[in-house]
Amino acid sequence: MLGIKKKAGDDSIAAESRSTRFLEWLSARLPRRGGGKQQKPWSRKRIVATALAGVLLIASCVGAYALFFAQEERTAVTGTTTYGALNEAIEGSGTTTPADSVTYEISGTVLEWYVEAGQEVKTGDLLYVLDASEAEDEMLEYEVDLEDLYEQRSEIQEGIANQQVTAPFSGHIQDLQVEAGDEVQSGMTLATLVDDSSMKATLYFSYVYEDDIYSGMPVTVSVADQMMTLEGTITDIQYVNYTTAEGMKCFAVTVEADNPGSLTEGMLVTCWAQGSDGSELYAVSDAELAFNHVETLTAQASGELTAVNAVDYQQVSSGETLFVIDASGYETQLETIEKQIENYEKNIADLQEEIDTEYTRYSDIDGTVVSAEYATNRMTGEDAGSVVVYNQESMEISINVDELDVDYLEVGMPVTVYRTTSSDTVFYQGELTYLSLEATSGSSGVSTFAATITITPLEGREFDLSSGVTVYYSIDTSGGETSGESVLAPIDALCTYDDGYYLLVQADSRPDNTIDPAESGGSVTDYPAGYYAVPVEAGAYNEQYVQILSGVEDGGTGFPGGGEMPDFGGMGGMGGGMPGGMG
Repeated sequence: MLGIKKKAGDDSIAAESRSTRFLEWLSARLPRRGGGKQQKPWSRKRIVATALAGVLLIASCVGAYALFFAQEERTAVTGTTTYGALNEAIEGSGTTTPADSVTYEISGTVLEWYVEAGQEVKTGDLLYVLDASEAEDEMLEYEVDLEDLYEQRSEIQEGIANQQVTAPFSGHIQDLQVEAGDEVQSGMTLATLVDDSSMKATLYFSYVYEDDIYSGMPVTVSVADQMMTLEGTITDIQYVNYTTAEGMKCFAVTVEADNPGSLTEGMLVTCWAQGSDGSELYAVSDAELAFNHVETLTAQASGELTAVNAVDYQQVSSGETLFVIDASGYETQLETIEKQIENYEKNIADLQEEIDTEYTRYSDIDGTVVSAEYATNRMTGEDAGSVVVYNQESMEISINVDELDVDYLEVGMPVTVYRTTSSDTVFYQGELTYLSLEATSGSSGVSTFAATITITPLEGREFDLSSGVTVYYSIDTSGGETSGESVLAPIDALCTYDDGYYLLVQADSRPDNTIDPAESGGSVTDYPAGYYAVPVEAGAYNEQYVQILSGVEDGGTGFPGGGEMPDFGGMGGMGGGMPGGMG
């Protein structure tokens, strides 16, 4: 039997601090499991794999009394060795929450209600309908404003496209009204472009010739001032009601003729056509010549004229650039309008989505309706409440992982999860599904990483885990490797002396290899009669147990060196002790 000293009325916080200091000291002297393989830093969550099924809760390991706890009052606690293998795991507990849940907050006027607590719903099932009229009116206002913005954008884009004014047809410039450097406004007259390559005139013929004259008919044009005749063509006929001074009713005929170069606007001409019978059909009067094509050139954008490439009477070709307007201000206006349009379009899209989802609410998941209720506010007349849906096919717990352990975890690792009932321990399968990349510092100065364990039923078993239940978890960090089976002694019982370690063993007679701790620098020199300091070779350890590679065996074997193997105990390794673990 092992003798273990424990402080009477030990304060847990102080004990933990002392225990931590001892572990730091002990880890520098004892090998961890795994031989020469690099071991992980000390963790405060470890398990011992024994022949027993299930998971054992690990107590914190403590150290040498003489080194750390000389001022403590101690009482002797006895214990025995066991035989098994050290294995390592991170353990703890957490409260279950659904892995998938959704809460719908209600604010508005409820028109239709389809759910109640306890009801099973499927994805896409209709839960409720709210009055969306206010949102629809707001969206309509946005749409009207957006149409105005579209028109403004179109005008600005036209201004940008019309910074250059080109000749729409070939002709010559007349009445130039601007020069380079002038500020112009959209719609301002710049010049007149005249096409005088052909001339036209509108003459009147008696309705007597109505059936003889047709569009496209050749005519003879006579220019009295030039004493010449030209070949022309009827290009248009308008059956107007024109009456001459003599009372003759006439219709209008437009004729065109090529300009030989001497014709100008305002010259008088007459014309005649040849009837089907060979007779000449004359217009009733003369008419003035006009240019066939005249257009006033105007600015289609506002800005400074940076170039004027025309002078009066200059002959220009179709498509030639005549004026250049600096309309750089349009770019800034366009950018502003585009941002406004983007905001309005987003507002409309958000409102439409809100109408489709918030006002007509469908379930986003399969699950059970946990709560479904609303009430009307008498002051505002609006309804308020919520619908909560849980998918309880899987659960999860949120945990915090010590900074010394996090390097040995990765998302996807399997996790053993169990809960205890009044009559049984129920196991589930778990998986580490989230591990934060950023640590959070606690008030004690120890940093932790947030993590999530998702819990599902074991294959072939019904999932009976509900939300709000406390479960326990164990994450094996050994990679399936163990230190091998050996004698395991409570780590509280391990004592140190100049040449290594010893245990205080209770025996009927003094073992041959007993040492005197007082003479050899022992950490514990004061212990009851019937106990002897026996040197041991210590191996790997965890927070509860240390491997004893030689020196003593488990409680059912003989003591090395002869004699019956007694219970043995240690009075070193005081401090946190193993409350309830030995007795």
